[in-house]
Amino acid sequence: MNEERVCVAACGVCCSVCGLYLKEICLPYGSGLKRDEEVVKKKMEEQVKKLGHVCSILECVVEKGIGYYMRDCPEFPCKLYEEYFFPYSERFLQMYKARIAPL
Repeated sequence: MNEERVCVAACGVCCSVCGLYLKEICLPYGSGLKRDEEVVKKKMEEQVKKLGHVCSILECVVEKGIGYYMRDCPEFPCKLYEEYFFPYSERFLQMYKARIAPL
C-alpha cells in the first residue's frame, strides 16, 4: 500500500482510509471513465475472486461512463445508496438531498 498516493474510488471513498482496501479485498482507484478501463477490469476481477460479486456502484458508473457517483451522477443519491447506505449513512444522504433541493 502506498500511503503517499491519494486514491478515490468510484463510490467516493478515499481508498487509503477504506477497510476493504486496507484488507486487500478491493484494489485502489477506478472510476467509470474510459481512461480507467484496464484498472477497473482488474478491480472487478479481484472483487469477484474475493467477494463473489462486483460492487454494484462500480458496475453502475462503468455502465453510465461517469467518473465518480457522488460528483458526476445526476441521480445521486439513487436507489443503490438508499437501499444499502453504502458507503454513506442514511442521515448523510438525507442531509445531502436537503442541501441540493431547490429553494
